[in-house]
Amino acid sequence: MAFYDVSAVTSNQGSPNTYQNGLMAAYNGNLLIQLMWQLAPGSSDPQFMLDLILDDVDTRVGTLDVKLIRDMNVIYIPITTTATPVLPFGAAGAWICGERVFAWKVYSPQAENTQALFDMALDRFTCNR
Repeated sequence: MAFYDVSAVTSNQGSPNTYQNGLMAAYNGNLLIQLMWQLAPGSSDPQFMLDLILDDVDTRVGTLDVKLIRDMNVIYIPITTTATPVLPFGAAGAWICGERVFAWKVYSPQAENTQALFDMALDRFTCNR
């Protein structure tokens, strides 16, 4: 799946993603994935980014999973959503890398695959502090 620069699309190319902040999305008929980031020097808790990426149509399910992965503070939670009836399940996660904080969200037709999708996203993520 190819990601596109949501910031550039919504602003007619006037304000594309930067190192400091951005929002990207990818979509096909079975998945919608969002990735956002922003500078947050000195932050040690990515919770505020999780709150930022979750919309009014998203509902947290269960408890927050907190982990230390490759020296990054990582949080993850399954969600349900009413954003679209064909993708009612999902998950969201957030982590800190250096001076930036990242958030990730997926909408999926199945609740069972969201953890694996998040794990794959983190496996591919490189933190160049």
